[in-house]
Amino acid sequence: MQTKNRQMRKRAAENGFKVCLVTRESLPREEMLRFVISPVGTVVFDVAERLPGAGLWIKADKAVLQTAVSKHIFNKAAGGSVKINEAFIESVETALKDYCLSLLGMARKAGLLVFGFENVKKRLASGETGVAFEASDAAENGKNKLFRPTDSFPVFSFLSREELGQITGQAEQVHVWVTESKLAEKLKQTATKITLYTQD
Repeated sequence: MQTKNRQMRKRAAENGFKVCLVTRESLPREEMLRFVISPVGTVVFDVAERLPGAGLWIKADKAVLQTAVSKHIFNKAAGGSVKINEAFIESVETALKDYCLSLLGMARKAGLLVFGFENVKKRLASGETGVAFEASDAAENGKNKLFRPTDSFPVFSFLSREELGQITGQAEQVHVWVTESKLAEKLKQTATKITLYTQD
């Protein structure tokens, strides 16, 4: 069984995919969450995927992560007992959102972030590619006014007007655009994880 699992992980890695410890699915990194075991034996969510140690990959799905905890999947993968904080499931969502906000802040400092209906509209009219964010609590008559389901770029709507406003230095904001770049790609990956993790 261990040999088979190693072969699965090797094939997935060759395709740039990761194998979920719970479902055994081979999925792209943007659909997976990476965990590591700290030196004191605690399971840590590696939101930026930079922590040292063997990565333990779980599908970006809250129910799947709950299964991993309830069935002691991390213990089995680590080959021994591990510690998991009580607020573990909720902390993953918080960490993902905080990281996304941090990346948006970096995008603004780098001059890659555009906000406001008219400013974003101009970028779209120019044919520019990137990543879009629309406030989750935007007025119903304002939704789909700028971004549409047929757009070729991803549009994410899990941040509130107030949260987007904090990034742009205003009380609130509805439309935010990040110009195509390595940072935009990282944002897209992180935002995809959040969307998958929080969906019903």
